[in-house]
Amino acid sequence: MRVRWTKPALEDLDDIENYIALDDAGRAADFVDKLIDLGESLEFNWERGTQAKWTSDLSIRELYYQNYTLIYEVLENEIQIHEVHNSAKMIRHFNR
Repeated sequence: MRVRWTKPALEDLDDIENYIALDDAGRAADFVDKLIDLGESLEFNWERGTQAKWTSDLSIRELYYQNYTLIYEVLENEIQIHEVHNSAKMIRHFNR
């Protein structure tokens, strides 16, 4: 299945990289690359994440990396990554 990053998710990645870069620009780029690799790995194993507990929609799943969460939706022909956030923060509960 194809993986598609939504605009808000891409903006989240930029925000994460900019925040981490305040301390270490090299580490920031490496960290975001790992988040991207994790998201892209869903193409081959979309069940890797867990069902989101905050919704009854079984197509919405979460995948964790260190203290960050990728929120994604499994559709018929693609996986949409809707959001990437620090797990300590509230999620936006994306709108379809």
